[in-house]
Formats: sequence, C-alpha cells, structure tokens
Amino acid sequence: MSYQIYLTENWPYERIKRYSGDLTEAMKKIARRFPDDISFQTMAEEIASGERQLWIIVDEKENFVAFVTSHIEILASGKKRVELLELAGHGGEKIADMIEPIEEWAKTIGASEICPIGRIGWSKIMRAHGYRPSVVKYRKELNNGRK
Repeated sequence: MSYQIYLTENWPYERIKRYSGDLTEAMKKIARRFPDDISFQTMAEEIASGERQLWIIVDEKENFVAFVTSHIEILASGKKRVELLELAGHGGEKIADMIEPIEEWAKTIGASEICPIGRIGWSKIMRAHGYRPSVVKYRKELNNGRK
C-alpha cells in the first residue's frame, strides 16, 4: 500500500470536509490520550488560525490514513525550526516515510531543522530516517497530599 501526504493550508473547505469525520476522530484520539497536553479545541483553533499546519496522509484511493501537525518556530538564534507535534491515525511504520515530503517543504520555507516530538517507541523508526534524540523530557506526577 502506498501513501501520499498533503499540506492542507491552501485547501478549500470542500476538500477538507471529505476527511472531517476521520480527522475529527483522530484528533479526539490524541486529546484523549494526552488530556493534560492538548485538547481537540486547541488543535482545531491553532490549525484554523494558521499557527499549526495540518498534513493529511491518505492511501492510493485517497482514503484517510492519518494526520500530523507542524508548527514553525523561530529560535533565539534566528534559525527556523519545524516541530512535528501530533500524529494519529493508522498505518504504522509505513507512515514514517511521509516525513520526507515534510522535510522538503521545510527546506522551501528556510527551516534549518525538523524536530519531531513523539513517543520513545518511535526511536527506531526515526533513526532509520536520520533522526537522533536531542533531549529527553522526564515526567513525575506529584500527589501533593491529595488522593
């Protein structure tokens, strides 16, 4: 099965509407999995405002497979970084290849790096595409005497 990825920033509403049900469910899946980090409403608002870019991955019949969001960040040094934030859908390891068109797009906007933010389990797949971990975010929930 082959996949295609599309940056939707210039899509008319009618084209996005075709994927709205699957896209909404995938976005809600992310929000349910990480309720402290992101909400469906925040994702939708940031995509609509242009703060995040929405990428849709489809199969050879143009059926929805997954989505990913990106965010353009200007670093203190003035360099431009593209962060890959949310990813949900299905397709497993095969959708990892869809990072290459995002890399090409990032070059066209003058980005100097791409920084995917994801689970530790992605490490093997990301290494196959030339990515290496740069930081690890540790987390510990504090009880604060509450039950």
